[in-house]
Amino acid sequence: MSDDMLYMRYHNTNCFFIKGERGDACLAVDAGWPCTLREYQRSMKSIGLGFSEITHCIVTHLHLDHAGLLGEFLECGITCFLIGEQSFQRIDDMERIIKRNHKAYRDIDKSKLAIATLAGINKSLSDAGFPGEVIATRGHSADSISYLTAGGEAIIGDLAPADQIMDDGESEASWAMIRARGANKIFPSHGAIFALQVSECEDDAQRRSRASGR
Repeated sequence: MSDDMLYMRYHNTNCFFIKGERGDACLAVDAGWPCTLREYQRSMKSIGLGFSEITHCIVTHLHLDHAGLLGEFLECGITCFLIGEQSFQRIDDMERIIKRNHKAYRDIDKSKLAIATLAGINKSLSDAGFPGEVIATRGHSADSISYLTAGGEAIIGDLAPADQIMDDGESEASWAMIRARGANKIFPSHGAIFALQVSECEDDAQRRSRASGR
């Protein structure tokens, strides 16, 4: 793992942090579980980061274990983005689920969110000192994205591993994009980190194709 990337695990979820090139900014990739801000902050401290260091945030998709603290992030002045297919409607859907179990949950102030296309987010992050790339990886959900660092690391959210895909064109296309960009180490939100062997992934795809008679 490169020196400018850190991650922590809490509530069985990995959250990732990218240090900016200028040293005065930090990008959070995913925003934790709802109503757990203090626990999130303590977990950050355990890896040598302070919550106040976060300046920007993107989420891999709008599910409660990835975007549950977006409202608190915004209240603290962090620039949080909605990217591509991520929408207000998906936020509403997420918040309806959250409120079933968290009566103290406060709605996200959507007016504070920065709305970005894929091209727009990559320019915004580059301008802020984060030279990686956001790509759409819709295998898990239509609003899912992945973040690829300049060092070949890919933060993939809940995208299924390539060797577990069967007849899922969106997931196969997502992995094809990740491989095409030269990713060599994969960081899932819930599983173990693993190295990406391009030739092995291609063999898996070929085996699946033969098994399905294509």
